[in-house]
Parts: sequence; structure tokens; C-alpha cells
Amino acid sequence: MLKYIDKVIVRFAPLSPKSRSARTFLQAVSANKYLTVNPKAVIEVDASDKVPKPSVYVQYVDKKVLEFDTETMDAQEIIRDIGRHSKRLRLEADIKAAA
Repeated sequence: MLKYIDKVIVRFAPLSPKSRSARTFLQAVSANKYLTVNPKAVIEVDASDKVPKPSVYVQYVDKKVLEFDTETMDAQEIIRDIGRHSKRLRLEADIKAAA
């Protein structure tokens, strides 16, 4: 998932029940299997009670940016949506490599 991503910022209030999906996503994206694929990927965490809404910000290697309001999403939806653009970038890289 992180192969084509430059930066991920996860913002959430740690004690808020509305932050569950952001916390779960952070746990998933911090797994070694993702970090070893792209060790240059930057993962920032803003875990503060001052965060008004939980969110995930993603910047891809092609500089496209996606930002998710995770209050209404679950972690699997976030991962799926992030994976869509990553798959496009992988396909483009495969086409370039084959040419």
C-alpha cells in the first residue's frame, strides 16, 4: 500500500470514539510489511485532544493528494480508497517497464 506514497498524516483525538477508524488505519499502515516496501514514506501522527475531526491525509509520489474525513469511514474503506490510486500508479509503472 505504501509503495507509491510519499507522505501520510493521521490526525485524531485519542480518546474520542469517532477516531476509531483513524487509529485502526494508523495501526495497519505502521505494520512492518508496509514500511519495508517503502522506507522513505513519511508517516506523521497528530494525536491531540485539540483535533476537531479525525482525518487521514495522503500524498502520492505523483503529488496527488487525498484527504479523508475518517469520522464516517471504517479503516477498510480508507485502505481501499488509498489503494485505488496506488493500483493506477502501479499499472502505469508496469506499462513503462514493459515498453
